[in-house]
Amino acid sequence: MTKQTIQAKAQGRNGEINFDIDVDGDKLTDVKVTKSSETPAIFNQVFDKLRTSILDAQSFDVDAVSGATIMTSALLDSGKKALANSDVKTSQHKTEVKHQNLNLDVDVAVIGSGAAGLIAACRALSMGKKVVVLEKNGYLGGATILNGSNVVATGSNLAKTLFGSAALNDSPERLFNDITRECRGTNYPMLSHLLTKNIGKAADFIKDFADLTYQKAETQTIEHSVDRQVEMPSESSYELITKVAKAFEAKGGKILLDARVEEIKTENGAPVNLVAEGKHQTTTVKFKSLVLAAGGWGAKDFKEKKTDIPYYGPMTSTGDYFFFNKDLNLASRNLDWYKVYPHGLEVEPGIAKLTTYSTKEASDMGAIFVNKAGKRVVNESAPYTHFRDAIANQKDKVCYIVMDERIWQRFYELMLKYGFTADEVAGFFALDGKKSPVLVKGDLKTVAEKAGIDYDNLAKTVSHYQEIAKSGNDDEFGRDAKFMHPLEGDTYYVIEQKLRFCTTLGGYEVNDQMQLLNADFKPVDNYFAAGEIIGGANGHDSMPSMMNSWSYASGFVAGTSAADNCNNR
Repeated sequence: MTKQTIQAKAQGRNGEINFDIDVDGDKLTDVKVTKSSETPAIFNQVFDKLRTSILDAQSFDVDAVSGATIMTSALLDSGKKALANSDVKTSQHKTEVKHQNLNLDVDVAVIGSGAAGLIAACRALSMGKKVVVLEKNGYLGGATILNGSNVVATGSNLAKTLFGSAALNDSPERLFNDITRECRGTNYPMLSHLLTKNIGKAADFIKDFADLTYQKAETQTIEHSVDRQVEMPSESSYELITKVAKAFEAKGGKILLDARVEEIKTENGAPVNLVAEGKHQTTTVKFKSLVLAAGGWGAKDFKEKKTDIPYYGPMTSTGDYFFFNKDLNLASRNLDWYKVYPHGLEVEPGIAKLTTYSTKEASDMGAIFVNKAGKRVVNESAPYTHFRDAIANQKDKVCYIVMDERIWQRFYELMLKYGFTADEVAGFFALDGKKSPVLVKGDLKTVAEKAGIDYDNLAKTVSHYQEIAKSGNDDEFGRDAKFMHPLEGDTYYVIEQKLRFCTTLGGYEVNDQMQLLNADFKPVDNYFAAGEIIGGANGHDSMPSMMNSWSYASGFVAGTSAADNCNNR
């Protein structure tokens, strides 16, 4: 028998996935991806799990991965067909897996494995409690792994280390004022103060607990009045999630994947145990404290067409807790609030991917922001809310970044760093402006025609911009001279920009211990919460880095309160 490599293709969420199947006689020796446009932080976890199952079973007839069923089913089906077409039959080792019942007795149970859930779990574990994390998907991280890793380090030892004496310019009060200003006073002050007073403690805690390394964030955004943003060296939250989860398990914590909570049981109105279902296991968990950190419900609203803003979050953000909590009559607020960002590409109808970091860098390097009429619409160096409002004010809800080759190279570099692939971007250019997302290259007339922008107006806009960039005086929007750099050369790039959302900003009500409240605004015994499901800390418009910061601070407080509650039981 000979060795051979069989090539296969499957359709993923973001495009085609190519993979090789290595065979030695009747044995599968490896499965390797050669091309993918899927979100790396999710795909890498999912594919590693799938590959292990395939090689262990010596078959593609294995279970798809929860939370990525469509994509993993496509991979499995394609693998089966590829082997059949090559007339390869393997010695399968697959055994029938019987459904099991598992009973756990813990101090603290945490629902959700995003940053808020993991930090809450780590905090409770560090206080000597027995802790389990339940995650409905077959992979870790929730919505967190779709984000950059940026958080603020206000009030932390970490900030003193990275920013030196400049860290003294920051304070919880200053951060609170920035939050209030940027969300236009729509924040809930009690929660904003909880965030600002605990983010430093949370950052120092998780850094030490999981032996994490942070650096100054590459981008310090204008919304923050001082430099305070930090990030992981990889700039990805995937690094945070994997390292924190590894440290949690190494120190005695337990993580259950494919464990979807279906029911919470109570005694005298207080949660005391839960039931979680998976493909092959029903888990019943008895606990003293419960922490809900299950994320948002953006995918639910997107699927139900409650908004026409493209969605870029995980399709598993379905708000399951609204169902298993229904008998607890929990108080909620602002369930129609979405965190709307202006920097996104609509990669398929209704589905977006972020270009936040690319767009910010391009703006700082001198790119301009125009509408379909070819006219500038905003101070390109203003806070992101100005971009958001400028796009929202357009009839077609679309604007475009115009840049030169120099700026494009940096824009492209950051696209690849934050979730895009080279093949994916090449595919966008191949569309030649005929449909979204519009990414076109050429001389000014060519890009205008391909993007459907009024060329005469665009030519006048670019000519005027060249003049004001040289003079340093923006007579239209008052843009700071340090961000106005004349565009160079005769090659231009035009990149479409649409509104997008991932995060929901409303949610359940809690007190200052992150304890959930019922409709009478009384604390629910034993029940705490953290992260996106708790609305109010950042108001209707969170600054960059602040959703991650809320997950840190709220997780830290919820984990502390949950552990303390165990001592009172």
